[in-house]
Amino acid sequence: MSQQPGSRSPASTANVDNRVPWKWIGLGCGGCLALSTAALVALVLILGRTLQFALGPEGVRPEQTPFSFTMPGESEGVLAMNMFGLEVTQMSSTDTPPSVLLTMGRLPDYMYDENQNSTLDAFQEGMIGDKNYQFSPPRTEERPLCGTPVPVVVQTGQYQADQSTYPATSLLAVVKHNDRMQFAWILAHGDQATANADQVFGSLQCR
Repeated sequence: MSQQPGSRSPASTANVDNRVPWKWIGLGCGGCLALSTAALVALVLILGRTLQFALGPEGVRPEQTPFSFTMPGESEGVLAMNMFGLEVTQMSSTDTPPSVLLTMGRLPDYMYDENQNSTLDAFQEGMIGDKNYQFSPPRTEERPLCGTPVPVVVQTGQYQADQSTYPATSLLAVVKHNDRMQFAWILAHGDQATANADQVFGSLQCR
């Protein structure tokens, strides 16, 4: 049978039909890759604007902490973090193990619940939940912080390191200042753990 000019054979048509779906699938996958890459770039840009992180004495400045404080002996910055409204700064004494580790910060409203503050509980558990710490059950005392009486969670116990055992004291409190919740957590080690923790807590002043 003769073929009309401009018409295609069945085999030729089949080849075209087989190629067309893969062409659009390929374009679709390319589009997905482009969208994924664009989303990743957008995420990096967002995190770059909302996440700030610094480590060590050179990157952490005491004058930028949520509280002014006085620590026994010399002190240095450990870390500073600002992410999605959560600000955390950690300062430490320079001896080993540190006589005092002071963690303080500001909490956004969505992270704080007066009845069940899971954010601070999880943060605290991540550190003193270590097997090197053995603390008594927490008790609550009322103490002044930034001119306001606040409940302070107190725990005492022991810290083990390098085959040595040290007394340890933990103080945790939250106070509202300038319509924002600020927290301070003092973890002290050594023979003067309780005295040092009390001294640092008594020196705290909201900025």
